[in-house]
Amino acid sequence: MIYVKLAIIFAVSYLLGSLSFAIIISKGIYKKDIRKFGSGNAGMTNILRTFGKTAAALTLTGDMLKGALAVGFAKMFMAHYWTVEIPRELSYNFLYECAVYIAVFGAFIGHLYPIYFGFKGGKGISVACGAMMAATPLYTSLALGIFIVIVFISRIVSLASIISSCSYLVIILISFKLTGTFSLPNLVIGIVVPAIIVYAHRSNIKRLINGTEYRFGRKK
Repeated sequence: MIYVKLAIIFAVSYLLGSLSFAIIISKGIYKKDIRKFGSGNAGMTNILRTFGKTAAALTLTGDMLKGALAVGFAKMFMAHYWTVEIPRELSYNFLYECAVYIAVFGAFIGHLYPIYFGFKGGKGISVACGAMMAATPLYTSLALGIFIVIVFISRIVSLASIISSCSYLVIILISFKLTGTFSLPNLVIGIVVPAIIVYAHRSNIKRLINGTEYRFGRKK
């Protein structure tokens, strides 16, 4: 029964994550599918380049919010609807952490492979940021700070996305060392999500190596 509860959290989070706001906004407001323009990616950066700042702001807000809502649902579910018996070998705190990071992963996968839009979505940075901000605000804020600095210096969002997502793992490992604590669910999500993000950016990595990746401020 306990695994059914966790499966429900994943399913709800996945369905929330599948609400691709880049596609919703591009189709709803501009009557165009963002996946047919620019890089073909259903994400904030492509929306910004194609439809401008307002559309990008709406996309970023929506994608971050759905990630946060997924984690919020998991926390609420654990706090108010957790009526199953907890196995003796597991603690409530461990299961609570598992539920939170299952929600993070569900929303993240939903964004990458949205069931409502033919399983073709974005690269997951915005939704991961929103979900992780709700799960671990301090660590995520530090990674977000790294993202902002790299974007400011390089003007390359893909580079900032790759480095900041990987920096999250470094941040939590340092925290584990300094505080003497350890969270297996946090460690797993800190490895898996950045790995998927790097893989999703493989075409960007090729352009970065070739020196052809798009920089903000450069003429199209």
